[in-house]
Amino acid sequence: MSSTQILPLNQEEVAALTPGDIIDYLESTHHQYIRDTGPLLIEYTQKMLRAHGNDCPEVKPLAALVQALVDDLTPHLYKEEQILFPAIRALSQGEQVNGCFGHIGNPINAMEHEHREAEQLLQQIRQLTDGYRIPELACYTWRSCYKTLAEFDADLQTHIQLENTILFPKALTY
Repeated sequence: MSSTQILPLNQEEVAALTPGDIIDYLESTHHQYIRDTGPLLIEYTQKMLRAHGNDCPEVKPLAALVQALVDDLTPHLYKEEQILFPAIRALSQGEQVNGCFGHIGNPINAMEHEHREAEQLLQQIRQLTDGYRIPELACYTWRSCYKTLAEFDADLQTHIQLENTILFPKALTY
C-alpha cells in the first residue's frame, strides 16, 4: 500500500492487507485523525465551558470526559506505534522479537483493555449528549462540537474494530 493512499477502507479491504500495510493504514488515517481532532474537541468543550458552564449542567462533565478520552488515547497511540506495531511488523517478517513484554499477546491484551476503557468513556459521552443530539438553541461551537464528537466516535469505533478483529488476531498467528 502506498503511503499516499489514505482513503477509508472497509473491513474486507483491510483484512486483505499485510500486517505492515494495516499498521500503515491505521497510523495514517485513524491515529492521525485522533491527533488532529482530539485537541479540537478539547478546544470546543473548553469554549462551551466558558460560555455555558454556569447555565448548562452537562457542559462541565462533557469537557471532563472529552479531556479524559484524549488524555487516554494520546499515550495509547504512542505505545502502539513505538512498542506493539514494530513488534507485529517484525513478527510478520519472520523476525524474533525480544521485547520486554514477553509474548505478543501481552501488549495486545493491554491495548484491548485500553480500547474497552475508551469505549466506556465514549458511552458516557453518548449518554451525556443524548447521542450527540444538538440542542435546539445551541451556539455554533456547541453544534460543531457535537458534530465532531459524533464523527470522532464513529472513527474510533472503526479504528478499534480494525485492530481488535483484524490486526491483533493476525499478529497472534506468528
